[in-house]
Amino acid sequence: MEVKVGVRVGGRSAVVKVLGMHCATCSLTVQRALLSVRGVRWAEASLASGEARLVVDPEVLDWGELLRAVRGVGYDVYRESAHIVADFRPEEVEAVERAAGGWGVFYVRASPAAGVVYVEYNPLETSVEEVAERVARAGFRVREVRRGEVGVDVDRRAVEAEVRDLGKRLVPAAVAAAVLMLAMVGVLHVPPLAQLALAGVAQFYSGWRFLWGAARAFRNGTANMDTLVALGTLSTFLYSSYAVAVGGHAFFEASAAVIAFVLAGRYVEALMRLRTGEAVKRLAQLQPPRARVKRGEGWVEVEASGVGAGELVEVREGERVPVDGYVEEGVGLVDESAFTGEPLPVEKGRGDLVLAGTALVRGRLVVRATRSGRHTYLAEVVKLVRQAQNARLPIQRLVDRVAGVFTWVVIGVAVATFVGWSAVGAPLSQALLFTASVLVVACPCALGLATPLAVVVGVGRAAERGLLIKNVEAVEKALRARYVAFDKTGTLTVGAPRVAKFVGDGEALALAASAEAKSTHPLGKALVEYAVERGVRLAEPEFFDTFPGQGVYARVDGAVVGVGNEKLVEGLGASIPEDLRRAAEELRGEGYTVAYVVVDGVVRGVVAVGDEVRREAAEVVKRLRAMGLEPVVVSGDHEAAVAKVAARLGIERFYGGADPAAKAEVVRRLKREGGVIFIGDGVNDAPALAEADVGIAVASGTEVAKEAGDVVVRRGDLAKVVEFLELSRKIVGTARFNLFWAFFYNVVLIPVAAGAFYPALYLRPEYAGLAMALSSISVTLNALRLRRA
Repeated sequence: MEVKVGVRVGGRSAVVKVLGMHCATCSLTVQRALLSVRGVRWAEASLASGEARLVVDPEVLDWGELLRAVRGVGYDVYRESAHIVADFRPEEVEAVERAAGGWGVFYVRASPAAGVVYVEYNPLETSVEEVAERVARAGFRVREVRRGEVGVDVDRRAVEAEVRDLGKRLVPAAVAAAVLMLAMVGVLHVPPLAQLALAGVAQFYSGWRFLWGAARAFRNGTANMDTLVALGTLSTFLYSSYAVAVGGHAFFEASAAVIAFVLAGRYVEALMRLRTGEAVKRLAQLQPPRARVKRGEGWVEVEASGVGAGELVEVREGERVPVDGYVEEGVGLVDESAFTGEPLPVEKGRGDLVLAGTALVRGRLVVRATRSGRHTYLAEVVKLVRQAQNARLPIQRLVDRVAGVFTWVVIGVAVATFVGWSAVGAPLSQALLFTASVLVVACPCALGLATPLAVVVGVGRAAERGLLIKNVEAVEKALRARYVAFDKTGTLTVGAPRVAKFVGDGEALALAASAEAKSTHPLGKALVEYAVERGVRLAEPEFFDTFPGQGVYARVDGAVVGVGNEKLVEGLGASIPEDLRRAAEELRGEGYTVAYVVVDGVVRGVVAVGDEVRREAAEVVKRLRAMGLEPVVVSGDHEAAVAKVAARLGIERFYGGADPAAKAEVVRRLKREGGVIFIGDGVNDAPALAEADVGIAVASGTEVAKEAGDVVVRRGDLAKVVEFLELSRKIVGTARFNLFWAFFYNVVLIPVAAGAFYPALYLRPEYAGLAMALSSISVTLNALRLRRA
């Protein structure tokens, strides 16, 4: 459609729903972001409708780039998701992703381990039916389409469908191959026409998936494993059919046995792939389907997904918690090992957070629900883990390029084999058998499965250990890092500080605590607790705001109150009295964090807060050094307090007084010296987490989808950082070994199949098919070892 909007701008029109705009500046910011995207010729964001209208060049526009541009300026685009179950091979991942991508699709990722294509699309411009139709037009059979964020059942059903199809095709192929091989060795007498019929069943029924896959690849201008199997088996079948017609020697057993062995290999491989997603399946099954809810005067049992926010849910001993929420009454021991990997249960009482899927080992709890169904923390974890499992390691890009030419190289070697043996006067049947062996022995699917299977199993295992890997590239990047940079408060320290001393009058304390009452920062909470313990009456702030890296600002009982560091004091136009400045320096020298209290432009108090270093921090720093990583502290706290913690942990390099922008700048400087892993929590660390090669967020809340960082450690256990690095090494090591094995296998066996060592050593086509099947099985088995990592 050609449109003209305002000035003379031509192209195709599009509409996206933008989330988060609330003022004219917002819409202008979004508009500028959209115009920065290649292919966008005109854009206008409307605050009233919450939509952005575009005119674009459809040949140039990348919808994923458009989404990243909007999210990069702090907003989001409404999109819907779907899973398309389709028949494709590992080496066809790029082809099926190209088919599913296109107009209106922001994100597409195909999982060769499950045979599922995950898409996120703009429902205002396309539909999942249109996307599925594009996949089907490219020649990929679409088995099922599921809208929305579905559970792991779709992955399992896809593989189970593959197992069933392989099983029903394997049986006749195995029977035909057995009979024909017995006839070959003289045990059975099978007339030539009967042999032709048996081989025909194996070739055109059992082997139909190879013929169809080869035709699909040809249609898409590529070649894959199906191409090799189809060429190898068809050539031997057609030659044998010709031999029957002219009374020559046929070898139908070769084509039938190749098909039987390859199908058997795929069948075993598919059975094992059912086990690759068990970790995520176990997580998804933790959430109970029913909940006991207080309705009226009694308790009634309802669907857990139907529990509303604020409703009371009863959990009895031995049951799993069905919703996210806070304990309203009761005390109990809760097993959170599914999320944290820690075996010991945690005591929960009034006001404590409990999560859906955790188990109440002892006691009785009444929980006030905050989230249920697909909105729970557990559901978010399952969703994010499944998305990460569908991603690919950076090394896979090289593999994809190699695999793209690998099949053509094998076909070239097969042609050269046939020409070479024919040139030296070998019988046509012998040249053809060697050619078929070359085509069949090569296994591009082993290359295609090498890294995806390692990612699927490794990311699932990480989730079981309390590590949420959101960006799989972090696994490989972490191994190239030179520095590990830590935030201090809440990361190296426990994040539950206490006020050690307050210098100032009682009114200043009351105003400061009232201003901090709405803050979620650990220092603010500590000040409120300190004031309450001393019987100070808190007032409701008339206005409240935070300044990341500086402090809080509020209006309390008509007074303008600020609590924070020197930057906040300067921003409020106040000056620090000399006696309070000296008191602050003395307290910092003792290792305390210091905040000033400003009331109506006058500094009236100093708060000294102490925070304990985590008991595992020293051991973690020691282990990181043993791995060849240099620890660094980057904190917004005063340099004297940072130095105290760094000295206690034996860390020589540290930076204090860094606001969010300064933290990100420190990370940039470190990156110029080598790769950087940044570990932090809170809003203050978001820029640094994003800037680092690998960002690890220490999350105390449940909004994991909104946490910055490539990896999320939910409970703030620093030892999990070492676990992540160790698991990353195992995932990448497994992927690299799989790739080495797949390449080594082909380098060794292709010359053998071509007859380079004949007659001392050679492979008939059927044994070449068996060897190819064993290659894929060995890659799968090696990946499954990560389940015990």
